[in-house]
Amino acid sequence: MRPDDLKNVLHPNASQLALLAAAERLVARSGFEGASSRAIVREAGHRNNSAVTYHFGSRQTMLDALYHWRSTPINEHRARLVAELVAEGRERDPESLVRAYVVPFVTAVERLRPSSWARYTQAVLQDRPLVFMDWVRRDVKRYEGIEVPVVTTLDLQDMMRAVACDGVEPLAGLRVATVSRAVVAAVAAWEADDERGDLDLPPLDVLTEELVRAATGMLTA
Repeated sequence: MRPDDLKNVLHPNASQLALLAAAERLVARSGFEGASSRAIVREAGHRNNSAVTYHFGSRQTMLDALYHWRSTPINEHRARLVAELVAEGRERDPESLVRAYVVPFVTAVERLRPSSWARYTQAVLQDRPLVFMDWVRRDVKRYEGIEVPVVTTLDLQDMMRAVACDGVEPLAGLRVATVSRAVVAAVAAWEADDERGDLDLPPLDVLTEELVRAATGMLTA
């Protein structure tokens, strides 16, 4: 993928948005294997089987645009929370760090409701190494000249690594990866229950506080 290809679709039009939302739903429900270009076109209601190529140039560029589209407001929210905790001298407080990770993610799912984003994120992580943060940091180098919103999350995870396992690597990285994956999995399960209309679904504010408490315990255990 050339950086210019992604730059051209960072502000998607209505047709592109329909394809992005369709891809998100399909990946959430069936994984990337179930989200072929043809399946995405059908899900989006397009008649042109070449709509993905026409609007994005390639399926990969479309998926990159999808991640950029959804993660930008999440990481802007995270950046504000991180700036606040640093200004207040809480950058080594485990609960504050975990809250800055959890709250923007859950807030996005609530805003998008009915959401597919948590399950999409879970599908992305399934294709990454167990300790995925360093891999992602290397991967974003291909977006030369583009501000990649995931960098904010990676910086926050580095701060979490500094307080996990006394900052001793590779255990600190493993701990943070485990915490991150657990949070995503729990929210993804809530999202799936919400889509099914589960009557016993806990409120998102309750889930948020439970996740913050549990993830803080995991990080500092």
